[in-house]
Amino acid sequence: MSRSILYMFWHRHLAPQCQSFLAKNNQILEYLTCLFQKKKFMIKKKPKYGDDAFLKYAKVIAEHPNYQGMPDPIGERGEIQWEAPSNRKSGKFKDTHHRRREWWRQKAISLGIDPASDSTWISKTAKLIHPFGSKPCKSCGKELNIAYCYPNEHFFKRLKKLAYIDDTFEVSEVEHICDLIARMEKHFGNRIFADLPNLLTTSSLKIPPVENSLKSWQHFLTRTYIPQEPRMLSPGAMSNPPDRFDGFHSFNRCCRATSDSGRSKENLKTYVTDRRVFEYWVDGDWVAADRLMGQVRSNAVFEKEECFNAQQGGVHPIPCQADHIGPISLGFTHRPQFQLLCKICNSGKNNRMYASDVTLLKESEAGGEKVISWFATQIWDLRKNSATNTETSIRLSKLLRDNRHTYMSLLKRILDGNHHTFLASLLYLEAADFDLEFVKLRAENHITKYDQLLRSSRTTKYAVEQKSRRIRIAFSSLAEYHRKENRSAYVISNARIEEEIARGIAELQTAKSITLDLDKQIGKILEDKNISEEDLRTLASSLPKVLTTHSKTFASIRTHFENAMTEVGNELNKMWDDDRYVRSAPDEIIE
Repeated sequence: MSRSILYMFWHRHLAPQCQSFLAKNNQILEYLTCLFQKKKFMIKKKPKYGDDAFLKYAKVIAEHPNYQGMPDPIGERGEIQWEAPSNRKSGKFKDTHHRRREWWRQKAISLGIDPASDSTWISKTAKLIHPFGSKPCKSCGKELNIAYCYPNEHFFKRLKKLAYIDDTFEVSEVEHICDLIARMEKHFGNRIFADLPNLLTTSSLKIPPVENSLKSWQHFLTRTYIPQEPRMLSPGAMSNPPDRFDGFHSFNRCCRATSDSGRSKENLKTYVTDRRVFEYWVDGDWVAADRLMGQVRSNAVFEKEECFNAQQGGVHPIPCQADHIGPISLGFTHRPQFQLLCKICNSGKNNRMYASDVTLLKESEAGGEKVISWFATQIWDLRKNSATNTETSIRLSKLLRDNRHTYMSLLKRILDGNHHTFLASLLYLEAADFDLEFVKLRAENHITKYDQLLRSSRTTKYAVEQKSRRIRIAFSSLAEYHRKENRSAYVISNARIEEEIARGIAELQTAKSITLDLDKQIGKILEDKNISEEDLRTLASSLPKVLTTHSKTFASIRTHFENAMTEVGNELNKMWDDDRYVRSAPDEIIE
């Protein structure tokens, strides 16, 4: 039977009978009609969803002169191309993100903003050119201000400490601060004005004398306080250029935690990154450890667990926090095992160890775990059995502190020699290539436990972002570490230490032929305070191959630095009874 006869049969007999059904699904009708007409079959995707108010707003923005010349404004289906993600790998619009970033850069320059010197240039530009100062939410249509004018959790924590505020006084994250102040004045009278300075003051923003009247305070907030973007307030929509056409997140403050699954409050609790791991360049599976820290914060199995020190008496509020047992700042590894300490105990511990901590660490070592980083292994092995009480444990902590400072000084010398690729080999970036799952996660004797840690390979955008984050923080923190004055810091040095360091640096110079290009690339990124996340992700993607290819070379070089740190440990060991370490009282808080 010919195709034309089939089409005639379909059109005269089947189509009318199925009309009521097919009307409910135009895509089926289109498919069948195209099939018999021998036309290329294409199902057009529906436009991305959005509240009516948001869709109207998007149309106005796309046609507004402030955004004239925006690259690729219209998509292949004739719709407004509102989003321009950075991770497009192919297609007609794979470079839209980069083209739009350049558009924003030129727009900034036209406004007198220097992208080379102002790290906030792109968000500042988005705020300046926005024609309305507010935008509707893509999900619910609620219109919120783009300025920092909505109270956040920092403000609410202070507010709830006021004697006259209780649970009957409702607060909202989407109530303008001026409206909240007006409501407070209506409920509690003029006494609120005496408390406003304490509620609003930040470390960088002091509150000047303001007349005790609602009108005066609202004038101050609108004209002076809000424009400075204080940390006690948040914007109705976060800036997000060049990813969004108007430079702001599509979901406003009202819906971002629910409409954007990655930003849900419960999900965000599990996104923990301990910056100290990057700042002090320690060993350990940082991804697994971060994941477990997030579980301590969010998993119900830990909610009612008591503090490790609860049996000693005192106040120990729950829920508890994840304590590393061996402080990262002293060179201990960031590993997926923590003791549960209340906030008071965890804060009071600072970067020192007690005898109980040393005992737990030695038990973990006996079980096959690596608890100390390569640069601190020698002094730890030589003196861990000497730390039997509070005084000797604090003494060991102080020795480890000077060992860490010596190590950081070594890294700075390598950084000053522009040996960036070798430094990157110390960051264990490959940890981000695995997804993790804890089997039978629980707490035993106030210590986190699990039966098994399952790993599976992953090559996701988030993995690359984790690597780029580690690179950014590690290198910037290394430079910053030595800008800070530290009068008590002590660098251990002798002829043998210097000899080993010199050998390592000499080999680094020899290896320049294989690292030069990447060294320059990393160096350029480090010098550019306004480096884009996309450039960092590109670097994070290219580094692993280079590090793997030349792993033997880097391992050989590292041997010299390991020998140097071993000698540092030997020197510190001789100073066990030195006044520098013995004279401290047991209750001294080590810096």
